[in-house]
This record gives sequence, structure tokens and C-alpha cells, in this order.
Amino acid sequence: MSTIEDRMQVLTMIKNLANYFEHAKDKLCEPYNFSSIQATILLDLAENGKSRVTSICSRLGKSTNTISPLLQRLERLGYVKKYQSEGDKRVMYVNLSTKGKELMKKYLNDAGSYSWPIFDKLDDEEFKMIYKSLVKLTEILKD
Repeated sequence: MSTIEDRMQVLTMIKNLANYFEHAKDKLCEPYNFSSIQATILLDLAENGKSRVTSICSRLGKSTNTISPLLQRLERLGYVKKYQSEGDKRVMYVNLSTKGKELMKKYLNDAGSYSWPIFDKLDDEEFKMIYKSLVKLTEILKD
């Protein structure tokens, strides 16, 4: 059984990793002239495809007041396109534009170049152990 100190240490490590990756994402976004939250929106669309604005908000845990202005800026930059539902004119869908898809390919390549060296420092057993632990944590958090 883990002790309170062990649990606190794990929480501190998770916080430090989150800070590290948030800073890394900020640095990756600089050349593209968008914020890390905009990158998160674009990544969400790249993964999920055409989505309702409310679905994006739900997946990202953000309000429409937060996401809508960011989507408007991404639309002005030509990275996303908005579509009105044919069945219900009140419903708006968003998807990556061709320019947005090209941008995400480049961004993901840059992200890989930035993060792959981290994994190269692990042997196969260490990587499998981390992978297995992260899968388990992800499963627990879904509940």
C-alpha cells in the first residue's frame, strides 16, 4: 500500500510533467503564431474530425465563451471552417480546413522531433512500464 508521502510525490511528479509539457507546447506554438489552447483545439479536430462546437468544449472541459473566440481566430487564419447543420440551422460544426490539416501535419512532426529524444533515453522495459502505468491511469480517470 502506498503511503501519503508516496502519493504526494506522485502528484508532484505529475504536476511537474504537466508543466514541462505545457511549456514545451507553448514553445512549439510560437513559430505558428497560435496559443497552446488553440493548438489543443486543432489537435482535437485532427483527432475527432468534424465536430459541434459544444462537443469540442465538452472534450476540452472548456466553456463556449472560451472556445468560440479561439475558433473565430483560427477561422480567420484559415485553419478551420465552420459549417451550419443542414438539419438544424442552430447547430454549428467545425472542421480543419485543408490549410489546417497541412499545418497539423507539420506541427505533429515538430512535436515528434521534440519529444522522441525523451523516449530514446528509456530502454524497452522502462518504456513498457511507463506505457502500462499511463494506460492504467487513463482508464481510471475515464471512470
